[in-house]
Amino acid sequence: MSFIPNSGKVFPKIHKGCVVKKSLVISFSILLSGLVLAMNLDAQPETGKSVIRVKCPDSMVARIYSLSKIFMENFPETEVDVWKGLSVEGGIRALIQGDTDVAMSTRRITDQEIKEAVRRGKGFVERLIGYGGIVILTTRSNHLDSITVERLRKIFKGEYTRWDQIGGSNEPITVFSVGAKHPGTVIFMEQDFLGDASITDKAIVVEDFPTIMRKVAATPGSIGFVRIRDAFESPIAREQEIKVLAIQQNDASAAVMPSRAYVGDGTYPIRRPYYLYYEKGAGPAIRNYADFIVEKGWGPQNL
Repeated sequence: MSFIPNSGKVFPKIHKGCVVKKSLVISFSILLSGLVLAMNLDAQPETGKSVIRVKCPDSMVARIYSLSKIFMENFPETEVDVWKGLSVEGGIRALIQGDTDVAMSTRRITDQEIKEAVRRGKGFVERLIGYGGIVILTTRSNHLDSITVERLRKIFKGEYTRWDQIGGSNEPITVFSVGAKHPGTVIFMEQDFLGDASITDKAIVVEDFPTIMRKVAATPGSIGFVRIRDAFESPIAREQEIKVLAIQQNDASAAVMPSRAYVGDGTYPIRRPYYLYYEKGAGPAIRNYADFIVEKGWGPQNL
């Protein structure tokens, strides 16, 4: 179990990357205390404590870390060991190989992964944690306030290239997208939202979501997508002149602005699921942890 000096608070271990070195110290800022927590990968858990190994992609790690911290405060007999920096597939692969106890995922386990697990004599329990919303941004000067799902799909596929094709202004559409730094979001957009179609090759690919917000704010006729936490929970969003588009299922339906509540109940239509997996027959500590994460659900990244 790891402690911040003099704080009395318990924090889960959090590791970056997949390679275990003999000694590794990770430093990060703790928002409320401003103190630094140093962790050693060779540190042994206290005698009698259960250790839960958790692996998850970067897009999930902040929420999972926050919930794991609360879990450890409620279940002091258990230590949570969180790894981040994995690909979307990395956590499930580690679970199949027996290198983790819980795998977090931004997609469902595939048929191929199930077959590999069965070949190894394993079966997994799938738990839906909740949903994250994808928010569509455009420039403040765009007089459109809402857009249907189908028109949005055609924009991101490159079938619509001008705003006047959907009742907007007489100017071209500039699409911004993220690249390899956020593969889970791109996979969701292409496989789920666009129905196994690629985002237009005319899209301008940028490094991350803050850059999308800055580019959309500065580029007339532009459009892009970010996660709900980027649009509403980051300081960068408040600094940019951007507009959040409300989404309609079709022309006859009401336009819905994204919110955590509307993403959670499905009223807002562009949402991606978050899952956790563990082995059937897992012990009570792992089952308690999974129940706790699912009960808390998905929400703001930092509690």
